[in-house]
Amino acid sequence: MHKKALILISLLLVTTVSVPALAAWKLDNSNSQLSFISVKKATIAENHSFAKLAGNINEQAQVNISVDLASVNTNIAIRDERMKKFVFESETYSTANFTAALDKALLKTLEIGEDKKMSISGAVDFHGQQQAVIIDVIVVKLSANKILVNTIKPFFIQADAFGVVAGINKLKELASLPSIDYVVPVSFSVTFTR
Repeated sequence: MHKKALILISLLLVTTVSVPALAAWKLDNSNSQLSFISVKKATIAENHSFAKLAGNINEQAQVNISVDLASVNTNIAIRDERMKKFVFESETYSTANFTAALDKALLKTLEIGEDKKMSISGAVDFHGQQQAVIIDVIVVKLSANKILVNTIKPFFIQADAFGVVAGINKLKELASLPSIDYVVPVSFSVTFTR
Protein backbone atom coordinates (compact mmCIF):
# COMPACT_ATOMS: atom_id res chain seq x y z
CA MET A 1 0.00 0.00 0.00
CA HIS A 2 2.77 2.42 0.98
CA LYS A 3 4.76 1.53 -2.17
CA LYS A 4 1.71 2.10 -4.41
CA ALA A 5 1.15 5.51 -2.86
CA LEU A 6 4.75 6.51 -3.58
CA ILE A 7 4.45 5.35 -7.20
CA LEU A 8 1.21 7.34 -7.61
CA ILE A 9 2.81 10.50 -6.16
CA SER A 10 5.83 10.04 -8.44
CA LEU A 11 3.58 9.72 -11.50
CA LEU A 12 1.69 12.88 -10.53
CA LEU A 13 4.93 14.81 -10.13
CA VAL A 14 6.26 13.62 -13.50
CA THR A 15 2.97 14.53 -15.19
CA THR A 16 2.98 18.00 -13.60
CA VAL A 17 6.57 18.69 -14.63
CA SER A 18 6.11 17.44 -18.19
CA VAL A 19 3.16 19.77 -18.92
CA PRO A 20 4.45 23.29 -18.12
CA ALA A 21 2.01 26.16 -17.78
CA LEU A 22 2.25 29.17 -20.08
CA ALA A 23 4.68 31.45 -18.25
CA ALA A 24 3.80 35.07 -17.65
CA TRP A 25 5.67 37.78 -19.58
CA LYS A 26 6.59 41.08 -17.91
CA LEU A 27 6.87 44.41 -19.74
CA ASP A 28 10.47 45.70 -19.83
CA ASN A 29 10.07 49.46 -19.37
CA SER A 30 13.70 50.23 -20.30
CA ASN A 31 13.13 48.73 -23.76
CA SER A 32 9.59 49.99 -24.35
CA GLN A 33 8.05 53.23 -25.53
CA LEU A 34 4.62 54.70 -26.09
CA SER A 35 4.45 57.90 -28.13
CA PHE A 36 1.81 60.25 -29.47
CA ILE A 37 1.70 63.18 -31.85
CA SER A 38 -0.04 66.49 -31.29
CA VAL A 39 -0.81 68.96 -34.05
CA LYS A 40 -1.16 72.67 -33.34
CA LYS A 41 -1.92 75.59 -35.67
CA ALA A 42 -3.15 72.97 -38.18
CA THR A 43 0.37 72.29 -39.52
CA ILE A 44 2.84 71.93 -36.63
CA ALA A 45 3.21 68.30 -35.48
CA GLU A 46 5.22 67.37 -32.36
CA ASN A 47 6.27 64.02 -30.90
CA HIS A 48 5.65 63.21 -27.23
CA SER A 49 6.14 60.12 -25.08
CA PHE A 50 5.73 58.57 -21.64
CA ALA A 51 8.69 57.47 -19.52
CA LYS A 52 6.92 54.89 -17.37
CA LEU A 53 5.07 51.86 -18.69
CA ALA A 54 4.20 48.68 -16.81
CA GLY A 55 2.34 45.51 -17.68
CA ASN A 56 2.36 41.84 -18.46
CA ILE A 57 0.96 39.04 -20.56
CA ASN A 58 -0.44 36.55 -18.07
CA GLU A 59 -0.84 32.78 -18.19
CA GLN A 60 -4.15 33.15 -20.05
CA ALA A 61 -2.46 35.34 -22.72
CA GLN A 62 -4.29 38.42 -21.41
CA VAL A 63 -2.32 41.61 -22.17
CA ASN A 64 -2.32 44.41 -19.59
CA ILE A 65 -0.39 47.63 -20.16
CA SER A 66 -0.47 50.62 -17.83
CA VAL A 67 0.84 54.10 -18.69
CA ASP A 68 1.87 56.47 -15.90
CA LEU A 69 0.32 59.73 -17.13
CA ALA A 70 2.50 61.83 -14.83
CA SER A 71 5.54 60.59 -16.79
CA VAL A 72 4.53 62.48 -19.95
CA ASN A 73 7.44 64.06 -21.81
CA THR A 74 6.72 66.75 -24.40
CA ASN A 75 10.24 68.28 -24.18
CA ILE A 76 8.75 71.44 -22.64
CA ALA A 77 8.45 71.34 -18.82
CA ILE A 78 5.58 73.83 -18.50
CA ARG A 79 3.60 71.97 -21.18
CA ASP A 80 4.15 68.68 -19.33
CA GLU A 81 2.72 70.23 -16.17
CA ARG A 82 -0.26 71.74 -18.02
CA MET A 83 -1.04 68.44 -19.74
CA LYS A 84 -0.94 66.57 -16.42
CA LYS A 85 -3.16 69.17 -14.74
CA PHE A 86 -5.68 70.11 -17.42
CA VAL A 87 -5.82 67.27 -19.97
CA PHE A 88 -4.93 64.09 -18.08
CA GLU A 89 -6.00 65.35 -14.62
CA SER A 90 -3.38 62.90 -13.40
CA GLU A 91 -4.04 63.49 -9.70
CA THR A 92 -7.45 61.88 -10.27
CA TYR A 93 -6.67 59.62 -13.22
CA SER A 94 -3.08 58.50 -12.64
CA THR A 95 -2.87 55.89 -15.41
CA ALA A 96 -4.22 54.98 -18.83
CA ASN A 97 -4.65 51.25 -19.37
CA PHE A 98 -4.85 48.91 -22.34
CA THR A 99 -6.17 45.35 -22.15
CA ALA A 100 -6.51 42.69 -24.83
CA ALA A 101 -6.41 38.93 -25.27
CA LEU A 102 -3.87 37.14 -27.45
CA ASP A 103 -4.12 33.67 -28.91
CA LYS A 104 -2.35 31.36 -26.42
CA ALA A 105 -1.04 29.25 -29.29
CA LEU A 106 0.87 32.24 -30.71
CA LEU A 107 3.13 32.57 -27.67
CA LYS A 108 3.79 28.84 -27.61
CA THR A 109 4.41 28.25 -31.32
CA LEU A 110 6.20 31.42 -32.47
CA GLU A 111 9.80 30.49 -33.30
CA ILE A 112 12.82 32.60 -32.34
CA GLY A 113 13.35 35.21 -35.07
CA GLU A 114 9.83 34.70 -36.42
CA ASP A 115 7.30 37.52 -36.62
CA LYS A 116 3.53 37.58 -36.95
CA LYS A 117 1.30 40.45 -38.09
CA MET A 118 -2.14 40.65 -36.52
CA SER A 119 -4.99 42.91 -35.49
CA ILE A 120 -5.64 42.98 -31.75
CA SER A 121 -9.05 43.90 -30.38
CA GLY A 122 -8.76 45.52 -26.98
CA ALA A 123 -9.95 48.30 -24.72
CA VAL A 124 -8.39 51.61 -23.69
CA ASP A 125 -9.31 52.90 -20.24
CA PHE A 126 -8.38 56.60 -20.01
CA HIS A 127 -9.69 59.56 -18.04
CA GLY A 128 -12.55 57.53 -16.59
CA GLN A 129 -13.81 56.34 -19.98
CA GLN A 130 -13.36 53.02 -21.76
CA GLN A 131 -13.35 52.60 -25.53
CA ALA A 132 -12.83 49.57 -27.78
CA VAL A 133 -9.88 49.74 -30.19
CA ILE A 134 -8.40 47.57 -32.92
CA ILE A 135 -4.62 47.86 -33.19
CA ASP A 136 -2.49 46.44 -36.00
CA VAL A 137 0.74 45.05 -34.55
CA ILE A 138 3.68 42.85 -35.40
CA VAL A 139 4.88 40.38 -32.75
CA VAL A 140 8.52 39.25 -32.95
CA LYS A 141 10.06 36.52 -30.80
CA LEU A 142 13.57 37.88 -30.14
CA SER A 143 14.69 34.97 -27.94
CA ALA A 144 13.23 32.17 -25.85
CA ASN A 145 12.50 34.71 -23.11
CA LYS A 146 11.86 37.95 -25.01
CA ILE A 147 9.15 39.17 -27.39
CA LEU A 148 8.69 42.53 -29.07
CA VAL A 149 5.31 44.01 -30.00
CA ASN A 150 5.24 47.03 -32.36
CA THR A 151 2.36 48.94 -33.85
CA ILE A 152 2.37 48.63 -37.64
CA LYS A 153 0.53 51.93 -37.93
CA PRO A 154 -0.72 54.38 -35.29
CA PHE A 155 -4.14 54.06 -33.72
CA PHE A 156 -6.16 57.14 -32.82
CA ILE A 157 -7.40 58.58 -29.54
CA GLN A 158 -10.43 60.84 -29.97
CA ALA A 159 -10.47 63.59 -27.34
CA ASP A 160 -14.25 63.77 -27.18
CA ALA A 161 -14.56 60.01 -26.56
CA PHE A 162 -12.48 60.36 -23.39
CA GLY A 163 -13.78 63.68 -22.09
CA VAL A 164 -10.58 65.69 -22.53
CA VAL A 165 -11.74 68.34 -25.01
CA ALA A 166 -12.08 70.96 -22.24
CA GLY A 167 -8.52 70.24 -21.13
CA ILE A 168 -7.17 70.64 -24.66
CA ASN A 169 -9.10 73.90 -25.00
CA LYS A 170 -7.47 75.10 -21.77
CA LEU A 171 -4.03 74.32 -23.22
CA LYS A 172 -4.96 76.21 -26.36
CA GLU A 173 -6.02 79.23 -24.30
CA LEU A 174 -2.89 79.23 -22.10
CA ALA A 175 -0.56 78.93 -25.10
CA SER A 176 -2.56 81.44 -27.19
CA LEU A 177 -2.94 78.90 -30.00
CA PRO A 178 -5.62 79.07 -32.70
CA SER A 179 -5.99 75.28 -32.70
CA ILE A 180 -4.87 71.95 -31.24
CA ASP A 181 -6.19 68.82 -32.95
CA TYR A 182 -8.65 66.67 -30.99
CA VAL A 183 -7.52 63.46 -32.72
CA VAL A 184 -4.19 62.08 -31.53
CA PRO A 185 -2.20 59.30 -33.28
CA VAL A 186 -0.61 56.85 -30.82
CA SER A 187 2.05 54.20 -31.43
CA PHE A 188 4.12 51.90 -29.26
CA SER A 189 7.02 49.48 -29.18
CA VAL A 190 6.95 47.23 -26.11
CA THR A 191 9.25 44.41 -25.05
CA PHE A 192 8.13 41.57 -22.76
CA THR A 193 10.49 39.19 -20.96
CA ARG A 194 10.10 36.16 -18.73
